[in-house]
Amino acid sequence: MNFNLLTMKNNKMLGGTIKKVPVKMVFLLAIFLVIAVTSFAQSKTVSGTVIDKTGESVIGASVVVRGTTNGTITDFDGNFILQNVPINGTIRVSFVGYKTVDILIKGQSMLKVTLEEDTETLDEVVVVGYGVQKKSDVTGAMSSVDAEELTSRPVNNAFEALQGKAAGVDITTSERPGKLGDIRIRGNRSLSASNSPLYVVDGVPLLSASAIETLNPRDIEAIDVLKDASATAIYGSRGANGVVLVTTKQGKAGQFSLNYSGTLTVSNLVDKSPAMSAADFIEFRRWAAYNLDPTTYADPRNPTYEGDKLLFDSALDGQTSRDNVLKGWVNGTWNPSLVNNTDWTDYVTQTSFSHEHTVSASGGTEQINAYGSFGYLNNKGTQKGQCPARAALAVKFSFSIPLKQLAPAASVNAVTADKTLIPLFLLSISKLSFNH
Repeated sequence: MNFNLLTMKNNKMLGGTIKKVPVKMVFLLAIFLVIAVTSFAQSKTVSGTVIDKTGESVIGASVVVRGTTNGTITDFDGNFILQNVPINGTIRVSFVGYKTVDILIKGQSMLKVTLEEDTETLDEVVVVGYGVQKKSDVTGAMSSVDAEELTSRPVNNAFEALQGKAAGVDITTSERPGKLGDIRIRGNRSLSASNSPLYVVDGVPLLSASAIETLNPRDIEAIDVLKDASATAIYGSRGANGVVLVTTKQGKAGQFSLNYSGTLTVSNLVDKSPAMSAADFIEFRRWAAYNLDPTTYADPRNPTYEGDKLLFDSALDGQTSRDNVLKGWVNGTWNPSLVNNTDWTDYVTQTSFSHEHTVSASGGTEQINAYGSFGYLNNKGTQKGQCPARAALAVKFSFSIPLKQLAPAASVNAVTADKTLIPLFLLSISKLSFNH
């Protein structure tokens, strides 16, 4: 009783009143404080590095706490820092062309993530000048053709295989077998200057468009065609007529493969222009002469030996034509089947036999990979005297150096071609670069 009176007196002195606080509210408040402190203690900051199988830093990889919007991207060195990560949470790392990786934190603060190439999604990635992008992200007009489409039918060069497969790209077939025709991307753009596109093989522009003929189609991984003005942003005025980007095959880490491919093609001319037979031509000459001078030349409906001898008399060919016509006269009767009939087209055409063979080997490890191939083509054309042959040797290798993350890559193509008996030997280094 004294305690309550003292308390009431003290409250009056302080000028306030005391209300009883429910015990349940105090208990709930204590639980909330414990949960908040515990939750704060279970979140942490996680940092790490994202690399590929060769040890190269993956720039711009997405690092996200799975099931949340909390995320970041890797910097130029492949490093990242992610805050407010649950101790038992999961981090998801992804990048274009690589398999997505989920990592359980389990109290870790430092991570090293290695991404592997995703061969299933690489088909959706296209080359655009200095790098690669997803096909759906490219705003410029372009077409892409992969190796399967390029080798779906027997061809002499890669651009014969490209015919009809890239919209807006017109490729005319050359009359000479094995020779590249004209390529026009969205038509002609100049009346006097060149309309040929720029050819880029493995990132290196070719000085001569004719060098593209020497590439073995079996060595090409993909062809990407940049068709609009955006190509000039990378290659300048040289890309004004469009750019043809050729990516050649290379070895892959972790697997060795030995392949052979070959084709044999037989072809004939089936659409020949109609021509007169010897009997048709003789009939034509008789009517022409009779219509010109019916008193001198006999009526073609009733030809005579003397009339044909006069009509076809010609010292220019040593009387060869006259003697051939007179073979049709036997005992005063005209028989056109006895006259020799010559199909001059057969003298300059032939059945075409074309065969092509390619042997290739590729393989490598995480530090070095290589690709090599030897291809031979012999194309006996349908016109006599046209029998181009090509022997091509391609070697491509790349390796990574742990020191400063250097990754040299080089490829050498040696080609010997025989076209119309003119031997040609071409040796070119298509790429030598250091990435860091």
